[in-house]
Amino acid sequence: MHYQAPPQQGLRLLKEQLSYTNTQMARMFGVATGRQFHKYLSDEDKREMGFHVLMYGMANWQLMHGPITSVEQLHARGREIGAIIELEDGEQQP
Repeated sequence: MHYQAPPQQGLRLLKEQLSYTNTQMARMFGVATGRQFHKYLSDEDKREMGFHVLMYGMANWQLMHGPITSVEQLHARGREIGAIIELEDGEQQP
């Protein structure tokens, strides 16, 4: 699998779309504090989002819209905010 974290702009747009604070985004993505989530948005103290953190957040986002029926739904949500998620040929999805 090839993964590239979503860009800061994608995360900022999601945060604005949901009208969430950093603390609310931290809960959605399963990180400890709003300050820790802010590092995903910051130019100075930049942190790249791990795949597992993204998938946790995308699961929570998808659940706001309805049930999760496949892992591809979560991948698609991640792609909506700019993440690159490419499965290798023949790679099975969990």
